[in-house]
Amino acid sequence: MTIKLTDLRDDIDAVVIDLRRERNDGEIPLDEAIVRVRSKLADRITHTADQLIDLALRKLIHDVSGRKRLSLALAGQTNLFGRYSGVPAMITTGKGKKRDTTKATFQEADNWLSARENKDIDVRSKNDKFKQMVEELRPYLRSPTDTLEEAARRKFEAESPRQGDLLVVK
Repeated sequence: MTIKLTDLRDDIDAVVIDLRRERNDGEIPLDEAIVRVRSKLADRITHTADQLIDLALRKLIHDVSGRKRLSLALAGQTNLFGRYSGVPAMITTGKGKKRDTTKATFQEADNWLSARENKDIDVRSKNDKFKQMVEELRPYLRSPTDTLEEAARRKFEAESPRQGDLLVVK
């Protein structure tokens, strides 16, 4: 028996509608809804378990990859992105595709930011740090295929004093 998630979604909707009708205050406790859905749709849930797990894992991967942390450091070196807080660890580069932000090209970063420009002010402001980082790294772009990591390394090298430039005072 093959059941589509869309069919299960419709069945869940019907259960929630029934639950809402039963309650006069319009509030439906999520735990109560889950118990009711599991009870009434157990067979359908069993048949869609793999699809449900995939859906939950996609959601979790999306949530985890959107967390604002970014780090790139080689052993014994400074974190190239240490001063950029509030930058997502991964960005979406296409339908169902994520890329480590450090490995993203400037075009991918620009596309990601552009896709969020039409969102509400809270969503846009959450990306201000990322946008600022991209703009600060842009002068270090040498080719269209350069990644943010490559530009960050160039910026770090340009801003770090060379050994010969350090004065030793005794």
